[in-house]
Amino acid sequence: MNNHRRNSFIEDIGIRSMFIVIFAVLGGAVAYLLRPAVPLIGQLPFSTIMTDGKNLHGLERLAQPYAQQSLEYLIAGVVIGGMFGIIASYLYALSQDDGRHHRTPPRP
Repeated sequence: MNNHRRNSFIEDIGIRSMFIVIFAVLGGAVAYLLRPAVPLIGQLPFSTIMTDGKNLHGLERLAQPYAQQSLEYLIAGVVIGGMFGIIASYLYALSQDDGRHHRTPPRP
């Protein structure tokens, strides 16, 4: 494997990994925006969701199931987004392989 081909392979892995990370972040962002709201209060803040509602005290403890459900939405969004990223990176790799192997030979 020559040096140019190795660099291209490493660049492809970096680009494919970026697809996965970007889609996972987008999935998490969409899930965060679509998280359930507590009646009469609205959506819980990010810090409450990330602690699974463990930092709630007194009457706020009634919102803990909503914090847990919001965290589950967030985790599911990241996982589903990552799966879409894997599919996108696979399709990207296929498109790159098509460009490398199906070139027309030069005319004599």
